[in-house]
Amino acid sequence: MSKKKIVVCLDVRNGRVVKGTNFKNINDVGDPIELASLYDKEGADEIVFLDIAATREGRKATLEMVCKTAQKVHIPFTVGGGISHVQDMKDLLDAGADKISIGS
Repeated sequence: MSKKKIVVCLDVRNGRVVKGTNFKNINDVGDPIELASLYDKEGADEIVFLDIAATREGRKATLEMVCKTAQKVHIPFTVGGGISHVQDMKDLLDAGADKISIGS
């Protein structure tokens, strides 16, 4: 039997964690690194960052955010959004991400 896990999914847009409904009425809810650190300290098993606008805007996921998160959290974290080439995945993993999420 597998262990149950708490996986926190954080939608990121313009370097900030956001909350909305069906990608509308988007509200800023905080800094992704600070929130990931908080969830780490509160006992989450994993963090998932999804940059909800990167692919549509034709830009990459933020490597700086990934580097800073890797320095602050001690649980695995996944990054998605703006990934269109194998090199993008390698760059994110080299920056400290544990996993990559591809959805579109």
